[in-house]
Amino acid sequence: MAIMRWDPFGELLSMQRDTDRLLRRFGLGSGGNDESALSWLPRIDVKAEGDDMVVYAELPGLERDDIDVEVTEGVLTIKGERTSDSEKEDEGYIIRERSYGSFHRSVALPEGIDPGSIHADYTDGVLEVRIPKAAEALTPKTHRVALGVGSKE
Repeated sequence: MAIMRWDPFGELLSMQRDTDRLLRRFGLGSGGNDESALSWLPRIDVKAEGDDMVVYAELPGLERDDIDVEVTEGVLTIKGERTSDSEKEDEGYIIRERSYGSFHRSVALPEGIDPGSIHADYTDGVLEVRIPKAAEALTPKTHRVALGVGSKE
């Protein structure tokens, strides 16, 4: 029997994929060819970097003021709104298919994370949310219990 290393961030990403797949069945999710203006969701990556958990979200064309990042009851939520702009030329039209509307993506965080320690940066259309010491919070804690000398009666 082989011993396999547990990857907690992989588990979180797997749960996210399963949720996305379920939402797509109801026409609410992202991905594939069924993506429409009403169901646009930004792509995210969740990575472990040392003891930190880092969430990357692709948000091209958004301004900082269009993005809201919050943590509520152990769930990190990225939300915002994309707007559509149109473009015309004198000799013809340029046809653009763009997704627009509001969106939100949520990722469950390990227990014991201090929301005040989380910070986010937005550069060149990519949001980076860093959750310090997330791997440490996922590490099982073991406490040895001392055995006392009992009496037999």
